[in-house]
Amino acid sequence: MSFTESSAMRTLVPAGKHFTQSWAMHPLQDVNAGFDTLPTMHLRRAMNDAVAVLLLRCADSGRSHWGWTEKEWLDLLGRNHKAFRGQVPDWAEGAVRPFLCGHAYHLGGFASFNRLGHFDRLTVACRIFGSRLVEEEIGRVRAVLTGWGYQYGREHDQGVPSVMSQLFLLNRSPHARDLATSFFDRVRREDLLTDGGTKVLFAVQRAVAALGFCAPPALGSTSEVVGHAGVPPVWAQWVERWNSTTTMTHRSRLNSRAALLKAGRWIATEQPEAADPAAWPRQTCAAWIAAVDRMCRRRLKCEPVPAGEK
Repeated sequence: MSFTESSAMRTLVPAGKHFTQSWAMHPLQDVNAGFDTLPTMHLRRAMNDAVAVLLLRCADSGRSHWGWTEKEWLDLLGRNHKAFRGQVPDWAEGAVRPFLCGHAYHLGGFASFNRLGHFDRLTVACRIFGSRLVEEEIGRVRAVLTGWGYQYGREHDQGVPSVMSQLFLLNRSPHARDLATSFFDRVRREDLLTDGGTKVLFAVQRAVAALGFCAPPALGSTSEVVGHAGVPPVWAQWVERWNSTTTMTHRSRLNSRAALLKAGRWIATEQPEAADPAAWPRQTCAAWIAAVDRMCRRRLKCEPVPAGEK
């Protein structure tokens, strides 16, 4: 991007103001036009603010969004809602982030939704693929699970919609028929779901297999296939050193290894400076215990997502 183009972008996007025309905005406006969302003033403003945030980032970096890497998109979206709010203008409220996720999906091929912390992925999937189609596909899986007596399939449960939304985004398709066995294997191997998703994944794959689209999941511990994706290298080395020397039984060792790798991904997101366990102060230990407590509470009850994180 030339200096002239960068200056023009800054002219187009003064803080807190909106705009209507620009050669740079056409692909962004096309993405906005494709979103399936309610035509409210609040959401319309959020869509426009998402475009403004993108143009400002292009001006600041001197590069068009066409050339951004996965890491650059991840840095813009933030590894959690707090990180996102800390780097965007004050006028870009929480409702902007899901729209930015849609732009990242369409313009940058972004797929690392498991690295964005906790937010409503169902909303993102519905805006990208269309609410009716997403709900119909989720309903097919829910009907199978309900027929088997699974609690996951009931209307009040949010586990299946959340996991299937993540699968649709990762697979870049909202159709259950496209969820192949190899795709489920990759999701497990690379640990591509957020906390608690792996347990629901087993039930979802069983239902998709019953629909005739893939093979059923293998019985046994899912911890054996957990990889190092998103784990700091020094943390992963300590985990494997422990794994090779512990006297635990095979199943207990696999489950504990998976929990330790989960702690490593939390460290990478929340406190990267403490990647070496030898560097953990008392404050980091307390923060991890609090994170585990929040994970456990989410599994026991369905908590509403804050309005700013939807």
